Amino acid sequence: MITHAWGSDARVRAFRRWLLVHASLMLAVLLICGAAHAHATLTGSMPADGTVLEDPPAAVTLSFNEPVSLIGAMLIAPGGDTVELAGSASTGEISIDLPTELGQGSHAVSWRAVSEDGHPISGTTFFVVGAPSTDRVADRASLDAWVAGLLWLARLVLFIGIFFGVGGAAFRILAELPRTAARFACWASVAGLVAIPAIFGVQGVDLLGRGLSGLLAGQAWELAMASPYSATLALAAAALGLSLLSLALSPPVASRVIASIAVLLVGLGISASGHASAAEPRWLTRAALFMHVTTIAWWVGALLPLVFLLRQSPQVSAPPLLRFSRAIPFAIVPLVASGAALAVIQLGPPGASWWTPYGQVLAAKLILLVALFSIASWNRWVLTEPAAAGDDGALSHMRRGIAAEIVIILAVLGLVSVWRFTPPPRALVTNQAAQLTLELSSDTLSANLTLSSGRVGETDVQISIRSAGGETLSPRAITLEFEPEGGTISPIVRSAEAAPDGIWRLQGLNLPLPGSWQVELQVRVSDFELAKLSGQVEIAP
Repeated sequence: MITHAWGSDARVRAFRRWLLVHASLMLAVLLICGAAHAHATLTGSMPADGTVLEDPPAAVTLSFNEPVSLIGAMLIAPGGDTVELAGSASTGEISIDLPTELGQGSHAVSWRAVSEDGHPISGTTFFVVGAPSTDRVADRASLDAWVAGLLWLARLVLFIGIFFGVGGAAFRILAELPRTAARFACWASVAGLVAIPAIFGVQGVDLLGRGLSGLLAGQAWELAMASPYSATLALAAAALGLSLLSLALSPPVASRVIASIAVLLVGLGISASGHASAAEPRWLTRAALFMHVTTIAWWVGALLPLVFLLRQSPQVSAPPLLRFSRAIPFAIVPLVASGAALAVIQLGPPGASWWTPYGQVLAAKLILLVALFSIASWNRWVLTEPAAAGDDGALSHMRRGIAAEIVIILAVLGLVSVWRFTPPPRALVTNQAAQLTLELSSDTLSANLTLSSGRVGETDVQISIRSAGGETLSPRAITLEFEPEGGTISPIVRSAEAAPDGIWRLQGLNLPLPGSWQVELQVRVSDFELAKLSGQVEIAP
């Protein structure tokens, strides 16, 4: 009878054995893994950022919390002229050679490097030789919107290939694939393979900090190949190739073994580089990431085959449905446990880090997962047995539920692809700077200024203006003037812009020197009234 297959299916016992072997292989590989990759952050520079020097330095040395490789550097001289610079990297340091003859004034060294997790990092360090210049020098490194969009899209396609292609092939461990599901898994694997060279190219121009025109430069491809992320892409390509081989083989034993190896390679590939694998303790994060990815691949890959199986007769669909229902707890439990461990390690205890862009992406993912697990639980505990018995209503509801699961999973994969552009809070700790708040007042007005960063470099300013009675005012214009104590450089004068919420904002203000700065706020209240408010702020190195 159909219900008898629930408790005596040999394939479920085989799947349990497969999980044990799978976990053992995972632990063995993790024990012999080499150096882990980390998300590097700048910890200091010599000369220090914003230093005023009598004589020009011979080089700029940058210190990082993890090993890095230099991609390129540029000197931005007073007046805006630029000079390409060369340098060398050693463990945790980059030394950038400077021209032998530097003129007086404010100089900036704009650099770009790659950390061992394959992600580009960049910044600008300032120094002044002799008398400072009046020109403000800004960091020119930025991520091109087209590059970011294509990189996100290519990674999403790769994830679809990995989870629906390799995962679809792995469904053969429990049951044979319906013809339509096998074709979809095949095309998903092909799409993933096509996405890999696209990721290589776009990753290369991202590392260079160029637009899409940089795809024609050989240096972009060389950088991508040398990046640690290339190991992830190579293992992903091997997994996708094995999934195609598994789908093409008719002997079931051989195809199951090959599909199992493909899933193993997926876990190894994604845990080989990236934010999650770099967090401490690395033995735990890499193990958790491996388990998280491999269980997702098996679960996601089974969904589409089940949709097509449920369109067939109960005699055909019931055995694999019951096998999947019996086996799925062995995937869900490690999936949830590993995901929770990774989230706690990446974000730490509840606090400000949970409100970072990384935390916001995770929160959106968790909301989707709650809906996903709710649907999966309903299918598992309520609909499985009547659907296996051939109940038309249960079959219809289950097909719609699984289709909803697939849509949610696609949305989750899209969110996961965004993580490429949102470093985890642990990578931002060394660069954190407390906000600065400054209260300015006159006989008729009061102003509240908030600087997003109290350190040398770029900061955003928010300004709110009130009357002496405390009422919010909407002035005609607001101008800010910043001048360091002693007049080492000319004042920096910028205009703020009004926002619909009544707050005035000034973004990207660059304060290149540490120490005490005199702040003057000029508020154009009306055509005939200009109010000036002044105060001081302390900018940290």
